[in-house]
Amino acid sequence: MLSQRTLTGWLRVTCLLLIFCRLSTSEKVLGVETDEFDFDGLPGAQHEFKIEIGAGREECFYQPIVKGGKLHVSFEVIYGGDISVYLRDATAPQHVPNVDAHVNVRDGVMLMSAEQAGAYAICLDNTASRMASKLVYVYLVTYVEEEWSKYRQEIEDLQLTVTNFSETIKNVQQSITDSLVHQASSRMNVIRDWYLITGNNTYVQRMSIAMCLVIVISSCVQVYFVRRLFRYTNVTSTKKPRA
Repeated sequence: MLSQRTLTGWLRVTCLLLIFCRLSTSEKVLGVETDEFDFDGLPGAQHEFKIEIGAGREECFYQPIVKGGKLHVSFEVIYGGDISVYLRDATAPQHVPNVDAHVNVRDGVMLMSAEQAGAYAICLDNTASRMASKLVYVYLVTYVEEEWSKYRQEIEDLQLTVTNFSETIKNVQQSITDSLVHQASSRMNVIRDWYLITGNNTYVQRMSIAMCLVIVISSCVQVYFVRRLFRYTNVTSTKKPRA
């Protein structure tokens, strides 16, 4: 028979295995597996980094986006002054911000919706500065609203499943606790009954021995007195023969 701690441990291991199996089957991006980016199982890409742009230099990052996907880019210059940031189609000529641009700013946000699938370049331009480098924090995320809604629904369903499983575990633990309480009560009742039976047995034995002694003594007394009633002598008290 398994103890409560062992059974609880097995239930927790089973719950973790179910959650791991559920998460391991969802490592896809928009229903398609890819090895190009680390999407962390989300319906889109998410990157967060800091980069130093040297004086007179430009750095570009390329992000593929599916058709109908949305791109959100936030940036902020940590030190070094203003910088120019622009967003362009990867097929567009260099230094041509055909999507969005922020010129000589310290921070900003760029939003776009891709009408066609393809790669887009996020460029950090520090060519206007000949002496100072810039440290820039960049946060980039791409997603598709429909897929994101499905993903959220799957997460909510998973949370609901885990909640139901947790409730089941709590009910099982409560049942185990009730069973242990019932077993402890039964053991105490058995011990109480054993002491009661042992005491009754001792009482009956002692009373039986006492009654036997009383009966034996009473019998002896009765025999003695009955024999004395029928005992007589052939002479009188004066030693004369009886008539």
